[in-house]
Amino acid sequence: MSARQRRRGAVVPWDFRASGRMAREHLRVLELAFETLARQWTTQMVTRLRADVAVELRAVEQTTYDEHASTLSVPSPLVVIGTDIGAAGLLHVPAEVVLSVVDHGLGGPGRQQEARELTELEVGVLRDLGDKAMAALDYAFATITPLGARRTATEQIPQLAQAAQASDQVVVAHLTVTVGATTGEATLALVLAPLQARLGSSTAPARSAEELEAEARAQAAVVGAMPRVPVEVALRLTPTRVTSDRVLDLAVGDVVPLGHPTSRPLEVVVAGLVVARAVPTASSTRLACMVVSTEENPR
Repeated sequence: MSARQRRRGAVVPWDFRASGRMAREHLRVLELAFETLARQWTTQMVTRLRADVAVELRAVEQTTYDEHASTLSVPSPLVVIGTDIGAAGLLHVPAEVVLSVVDHGLGGPGRQQEARELTELEVGVLRDLGDKAMAALDYAFATITPLGARRTATEQIPQLAQAAQASDQVVVAHLTVTVGATTGEATLALVLAPLQARLGSSTAPARSAEELEAEARAQAAVVGAMPRVPVEVALRLTPTRVTSDRVLDLAVGDVVPLGHPTSRPLEVVVAGLVVARAVPTASSTRLACMVVSTEENPR
């Protein structure tokens, strides 16, 4: 939903089966891990192909497995992922990237090719790419938790992959893969729940020094501004309880007895909280009050 739609109060559907969004610190940890994956996978492919290869992290998002699978075309080269912590997943490598890898591997120039269903020989190349990606994934997540990632199957029909339940929350890394003159977008999805359990106790740095310094500056600015925030102060009698009939029958000239003793100071109220007690007085030509006691307020 765009900012303009939010301002206009646009209604969007919400799936109440979905869990809450990831904490920003957890998202940052995963972004760092996937950036490491991209660098490691690049190194592996360059070493193998002896060609210009680049893998870059474009975005990390949280969604459901069903929503992610619905974005994959048919056919799509897929590697089903298994891990020792139960975070199953799905790696999608664009067909044009796989075909370019095949061409480079056979000594060709890696020319641009149209996406199509892979042959059995080309599926073997997909398996090798998947194995290399699993090794890079293990390396990237080593500081968070030992994944034990492995390739459990390869598919070309997303509906047959069945890597997770449709409603499972997954974290999806969008990776731009360039092999020679061919560029495509790969995705790597992992079931989120097992990862979140490890992220909560992870000792990996969730934020950089610059982010921590920016947070400290923002906190100091808020604390420094608080004493200058204007608030409304009111002087209040002790409330009196009456029936609604009595209120509805009020007329000009009626006298409403108040339960506040004449010897008792009035309440000094700020934001509905009693902060002090005071007695009425005057300051020049204006009414005023003189504080005679303060109240301890745990809030």
